[in-house]
Amino acid sequence: MKSKSDIVEVQSLPFVANFSWSTGFLMQKFIQELANRRILAAKCPGCGYTYVPPRSRCGKCYAKIEEKNLINLSGKGTLVSYTKAHVKLDGQGNLQDLEKPQIIGAIKLEKADSTIFMPLEGIKPRDITEGLKVKVQWREVTKGELSDIRCFTPA
Repeated sequence: MKSKSDIVEVQSLPFVANFSWSTGFLMQKFIQELANRRILAAKCPGCGYTYVPPRSRCGKCYAKIEEKNLINLSGKGTLVSYTKAHVKLDGQGNLQDLEKPQIIGAIKLEKADSTIFMPLEGIKPRDITEGLKVKVQWREVTKGELSDIRCFTPA
Protein backbone atom coordinates (compact mmCIF):
# COMPACT_ATOMS: atom_id res chain seq x y z
CA MET A 1 0.00 0.00 0.00
CA LYS A 2 1.47 3.33 -1.07
CA SER A 3 -0.81 5.67 0.86
CA LYS A 4 -4.06 5.84 2.78
CA SER A 5 -5.83 6.81 -0.44
CA ASP A 6 -5.09 3.28 -1.76
CA ILE A 7 -7.52 1.77 0.79
CA VAL A 8 -10.81 0.64 -0.71
CA GLU A 9 -13.76 0.54 1.69
CA VAL A 10 -16.51 -1.98 1.05
CA GLN A 11 -19.89 -1.24 2.62
CA SER A 12 -21.54 -4.52 1.55
CA LEU A 13 -20.83 -7.72 -0.28
CA PRO A 14 -21.23 -7.22 -4.04
CA PHE A 15 -23.69 -10.07 -4.74
CA VAL A 16 -26.14 -12.57 -3.36
CA ALA A 17 -25.74 -16.15 -4.56
CA ASN A 18 -29.08 -17.77 -5.27
CA PHE A 19 -28.67 -21.51 -5.63
CA SER A 20 -29.72 -24.78 -4.03
CA TRP A 21 -27.45 -27.52 -2.80
CA SER A 22 -27.71 -30.67 -0.74
CA THR A 23 -25.99 -30.99 2.59
CA GLY A 24 -25.88 -34.76 2.16
CA PHE A 25 -27.51 -37.51 4.19
CA LEU A 26 -25.28 -37.31 7.30
CA MET A 27 -25.65 -33.55 7.64
CA GLN A 28 -29.39 -33.86 7.05
CA LYS A 29 -29.55 -36.43 9.88
CA PHE A 30 -27.47 -34.11 12.11
CA ILE A 31 -29.88 -31.21 11.53
CA GLN A 32 -32.99 -33.37 12.01
CA GLU A 33 -31.69 -34.74 15.33
CA LEU A 34 -31.24 -31.23 16.69
CA ALA A 35 -35.05 -31.23 17.06
CA ASN A 36 -34.56 -34.03 19.61
CA ARG A 37 -31.78 -32.05 21.34
CA ARG A 38 -29.19 -34.53 20.16
CA ILE A 39 -25.81 -33.62 18.67
CA LEU A 40 -24.48 -36.24 16.25
CA ALA A 41 -20.89 -36.69 15.18
CA ALA A 42 -19.32 -39.01 12.60
CA LYS A 43 -16.46 -41.26 13.73
CA CYS A 44 -14.23 -42.33 10.87
CA PRO A 45 -14.08 -46.13 10.59
CA GLY A 46 -10.54 -45.88 9.22
CA CYS A 47 -8.61 -43.62 11.57
CA GLY A 48 -11.15 -42.85 14.31
CA TYR A 49 -11.17 -39.06 13.83
CA THR A 50 -14.55 -37.74 14.96
CA TYR A 51 -16.24 -34.91 13.06
CA VAL A 52 -18.99 -32.62 14.28
CA PRO A 53 -20.98 -31.77 12.24
CA PRO A 54 -20.68 -35.13 10.45
CA ARG A 55 -19.21 -35.54 7.02
CA SER A 56 -19.35 -38.43 4.57
CA ARG A 57 -15.63 -38.64 3.82
CA CYS A 58 -12.71 -38.44 6.26
CA GLY A 59 -10.37 -35.54 5.61
CA LYS A 60 -7.49 -37.42 7.25
CA CYS A 61 -7.56 -40.90 5.66
CA TYR A 62 -10.31 -40.44 3.01
CA ALA A 63 -12.38 -43.37 4.33
CA LYS A 64 -16.11 -43.34 3.60
CA ILE A 65 -18.22 -42.47 6.66
CA GLU A 66 -21.76 -43.90 6.84
CA GLU A 67 -24.83 -43.65 9.06
CA LYS A 68 -23.62 -46.59 11.17
CA ASN A 69 -20.60 -44.43 12.12
CA LEU A 70 -22.72 -41.72 13.76
CA ILE A 71 -22.36 -41.25 17.52
CA ASN A 72 -24.20 -39.09 20.06
CA LEU A 73 -22.34 -36.33 21.86
CA SER A 74 -23.16 -34.99 25.32
CA GLY A 75 -23.26 -31.30 24.42
CA LYS A 76 -20.39 -30.57 26.81
CA GLY A 77 -17.03 -29.36 25.62
CA THR A 78 -13.99 -27.16 26.00
CA LEU A 79 -13.42 -23.68 24.62
CA VAL A 80 -10.40 -23.84 22.32
CA SER A 81 -10.41 -20.23 21.11
CA TYR A 82 -12.78 -17.28 20.70
CA THR A 83 -13.32 -13.95 19.00
CA LYS A 84 -15.60 -10.96 19.39
CA ALA A 85 -17.94 -10.24 16.47
CA HIS A 86 -19.25 -6.70 15.86
CA VAL A 87 -21.21 -7.44 12.66
CA LYS A 88 -23.38 -10.19 11.20
CA LEU A 89 -24.69 -11.08 7.76
CA ASP A 90 -28.25 -9.88 7.20
CA GLY A 91 -29.32 -12.74 4.91
CA GLN A 92 -29.04 -10.51 1.82
CA GLY A 93 -25.23 -10.54 1.57
CA ASN A 94 -24.74 -7.34 3.57
CA LEU A 95 -23.04 -6.75 6.89
CA GLN A 96 -25.18 -5.44 9.71
CA ASP A 97 -23.86 -3.90 12.93
CA LEU A 98 -24.75 -5.77 16.10
CA GLU A 99 -26.27 -3.79 18.98
CA LYS A 100 -23.59 -5.25 21.24
CA PRO A 101 -20.60 -7.42 20.33
CA GLN A 102 -21.14 -11.18 20.35
CA ILE A 103 -18.52 -13.66 21.46
CA ILE A 104 -18.06 -16.63 19.14
CA GLY A 105 -16.25 -19.66 20.53
CA ALA A 106 -14.38 -22.49 18.85
CA ILE A 107 -15.61 -25.44 20.91
CA LYS A 108 -14.25 -28.98 20.98
CA LEU A 109 -17.08 -31.20 22.17
CA GLU A 110 -16.38 -34.26 24.33
CA LYS A 111 -15.60 -37.31 22.13
CA ALA A 112 -15.05 -35.09 19.06
CA ASP A 113 -11.77 -34.16 17.39
CA SER A 114 -13.02 -31.24 15.28
CA THR A 115 -14.39 -27.95 16.60
CA ILE A 116 -17.65 -26.12 16.08
CA PHE A 117 -18.12 -22.35 16.16
CA MET A 118 -21.01 -21.13 18.29
CA PRO A 119 -22.02 -18.04 20.29
CA LEU A 120 -21.00 -17.91 23.96
CA GLU A 121 -23.32 -16.40 26.56
CA GLY A 122 -23.51 -16.13 30.32
CA ILE A 123 -19.94 -14.99 30.82
CA LYS A 124 -18.22 -11.62 30.84
CA PRO A 125 -15.60 -11.15 28.13
CA ARG A 126 -12.88 -10.53 30.72
CA ASP A 127 -13.62 -13.92 32.33
CA ILE A 128 -13.31 -15.98 29.14
CA THR A 129 -10.27 -18.21 28.96
CA GLU A 130 -9.19 -20.97 26.63
CA GLY A 131 -9.85 -24.30 28.31
CA LEU A 132 -13.16 -23.10 29.80
CA LYS A 133 -15.66 -25.98 30.15
CA VAL A 134 -18.93 -25.19 28.33
CA LYS A 135 -22.30 -26.82 27.66
CA VAL A 136 -24.97 -26.46 25.00
CA GLN A 137 -28.06 -24.31 25.53
CA TRP A 138 -31.02 -25.22 23.35
CA ARG A 139 -33.77 -22.96 22.07
CA GLU A 140 -37.00 -23.36 24.01
CA VAL A 141 -38.68 -24.90 20.97
CA THR A 142 -36.50 -27.03 18.69
CA LYS A 143 -37.52 -27.66 15.08
CA GLY A 144 -34.64 -29.55 13.45
CA GLU A 145 -32.75 -26.42 12.38
CA LEU A 146 -29.17 -25.29 12.94
CA SER A 147 -30.51 -22.47 15.09
CA ASP A 148 -31.86 -25.04 17.60
CA ILE A 149 -28.52 -24.66 19.35
CA ARG A 150 -28.93 -21.19 20.88
CA CYS A 151 -25.44 -20.89 22.36
CA PHE A 152 -22.92 -22.41 24.76
CA THR A 153 -22.54 -21.29 28.39
CA PRO A 154 -20.00 -22.09 31.11
CA ALA A 155 -20.56 -25.63 32.44
